[in-house]
Amino acid sequence: MKPFFAAATLALGLCSCSESANVVQILQTIQPSDACAFTATAPGIASGSLNLQFRSSYLVGLVVRSAYTNTPIDVNGVPLDPGGDVGGSATAFVETLKLSYASTPSVSIPDQEVPYAAALNPGSDENLLLANLMTTDAAQALAAATAGGTTVQVLVTAQLTGKYASGKKSFESNELVYGIDVSQRAVAIPACAVGTAPTPVAPCGSLGGQDGQYPTCL
Repeated sequence: MKPFFAAATLALGLCSCSESANVVQILQTIQPSDACAFTATAPGIASGSLNLQFRSSYLVGLVVRSAYTNTPIDVNGVPLDPGGDVGGSATAFVETLKLSYASTPSVSIPDQEVPYAAALNPGSDENLLLANLMTTDAAQALAAATAGGTTVQVLVTAQLTGKYASGKKSFESNELVYGIDVSQRAVAIPACAVGTAPTPVAPCGSLGGQDGQYPTCL
């Protein structure tokens, strides 16, 4: 019956919530494992590298806090919003990942708002999201800029935006600034023996190129 009560809360527009500035905050960036897994307590990273000869995306795990909290609501003893730290009208729904870029040497990279779908549990410091910080337009611009062997130092600014389940409030997170050294360089990787598949590497079972990680064979 819990989904029914949550739906009733949304329909009636009832929400008793506590709110403060920067209620949604990106706390940490973490490199996902080859299986795309990471935890809120894993060591954080503040910058990385990307070799465009091997891949054009840059994946990071985000640890996100949502300080917006549920307060239980009932009408005549019937719970319309059960409160707690999972679900309810204070759930924050991320709708957009906003990305902007600054670089040295200067490369013209358009800002972009990337559609995103995720739910943040209320009153939690351990919401985990996976994000690609490199849009198609950014990768194409940087590929042209690094074709002659130049390394471009890129500062990516990322921000999450969305709405709460109550439907009456929207949010913008703090801005995360993350550095990526982007280049194109050859890396000698031996061919895999017949019947041997390349060993997937972090992040998310890729074939290498991010943060100096490459498979043992290709």
